[in-house]
Amino acid sequence: MASAALARPGPIAAAISVPVTGASNWRTEPSGRVIAGMGQPSPSGGRKGRDHGQAGPAASSWAGQSRVPHMAPGPSRGPMTPSPGTPPARAALYVDFDNVFSSLAALDEWAAWSFASEPGRWLAWLEAGAGGQPRRLLVRRCYLNPAGWHAPEPGGDLAAWVQQPRIYYSRFRADFVRAGIQVVDCPRLARLKNGADMVMALDILDALAHPTRFEEFLILSGDSDFTPLLHRLRAHDRHSLVVTHPLSAAAFRASADAVIGFEDFAEAALTEQPAAAPAARQPTTAAPDALPDPGEPAAQRRAILALLRRLVAESAGPLHLPGLGKRIHDLGAWVRQSRFGGAGTLARLVEGAEGLVLEAGPGGGWLYDPARHERPSERQPGLSDDPLDRLLAALHAALGPGQEVPRLGPEELDFALQRLAGMLPLAAPPGPEERAALVAEGSTAGLDLPAPAVEALIAWLTRARINWQDPPEAGTPARLARAVFAEITRRAAATGARLAPETVAALRAWIGLPAPPGAETAVEEPPPA
Repeated sequence: MASAALARPGPIAAAISVPVTGASNWRTEPSGRVIAGMGQPSPSGGRKGRDHGQAGPAASSWAGQSRVPHMAPGPSRGPMTPSPGTPPARAALYVDFDNVFSSLAALDEWAAWSFASEPGRWLAWLEAGAGGQPRRLLVRRCYLNPAGWHAPEPGGDLAAWVQQPRIYYSRFRADFVRAGIQVVDCPRLARLKNGADMVMALDILDALAHPTRFEEFLILSGDSDFTPLLHRLRAHDRHSLVVTHPLSAAAFRASADAVIGFEDFAEAALTEQPAAAPAARQPTTAAPDALPDPGEPAAQRRAILALLRRLVAESAGPLHLPGLGKRIHDLGAWVRQSRFGGAGTLARLVEGAEGLVLEAGPGGGWLYDPARHERPSERQPGLSDDPLDRLLAALHAALGPGQEVPRLGPEELDFALQRLAGMLPLAAPPGPEERAALVAEGSTAGLDLPAPAVEALIAWLTRARINWQDPPEAGTPARLARAVFAEITRRAAATGARLAPETVAALRAWIGLPAPPGAETAVEEPPPA
């Protein structure tokens, strides 16, 4: 494969930012080495990092002004550079989940949540060529401690949304599996160590002898203990790209061919569509809401609140937080670096602000003007008044994608359970013929039983491990209903979600189960696996 031969630079004294297409840019060091990255360029200069003391011009985007991944001096090869007609590089990906999640959470808890719950976004961004050239990720492994956990910042947006003191990493296993990533369990071996770094290193060394010659190794971790491993990869003439903390050990960053900082990786994790690496240098326009850093924390808070008031005033209804967060950060990199002008979180910034109220809810919550807008909890924007819609929205927020609850009314659900009980015994779960017959029976009875909803209902019963070979009895429909209820609540608990008491009550009523007398209806947080 062709690669750009670049001279090994000396210490970085300053950087010249050159704007390019979209959200990406190239940075040229005085030595002439070209650095690929994401984010808007901004003046160089030192600032104090939140927890890392004084940083000078050589510091990363988190400590300084530039949002470009920090590329420390490395081997003379430089990052992989595509040539016309070159096929995607054969690559292997290794993710130290606990390290990446905790590091991202220190920068932005929503970035950590997005990284863990929607890995397909940043996976596509890496495959498109971030930090080098397009690549095929032939090996995708994530090393995770299932009993590990993160405590959301008290009073923060994430804490208000998940409504539990801990987020267990095991809840994200299914998200990574659905993205085609192999999850390797690394339980804790000692009080503070889970052995993930050692298992990763051994797997990477094994991959060097794999019949498929992997041309590039991608390592997502801020652990500088991987420095000797990077030396070994270089000795075997393999390219390496690390996604790490900008202030990780200089030796670690210098040993890689390409480096992407966690803050820039967070931008990729949060974008609606992963941004591909730029193909050519072209001028870019600043975000429409971009604003120079006011400097003083009080002025920063006033600038952010002014934008929020303008957006709320222009909106006919409450604003959904995920989309609003993107507009806030369009003000500039200083919003994230200053942590909302020293407020820490958006909730703390808005607290007490005149004309603005922040309310948590499924999907992140809403911001609204109580004098102009109806309270979101009384009427969620974009959600009908149908109790079934509200129930399904709450369950979707708790279960996540890929765990769809059948969209059937109570009458249709009872009809389907009755007919499924009448089909027993079956050698296997109902197949296409049985499902089609059930849909036809519902139509004859004047009920709407969409085929996808019937399929989803059968999937939930199968997950609940009911025995399809049992003969039907008088109580079989109720037994199937209890199985669906138990499996939905169990899955919600397994993800670390806590269903609100009213959601559990609505779920019971929808399935047709009476509320247990004197029993607690809320599903409590499960213990760690």
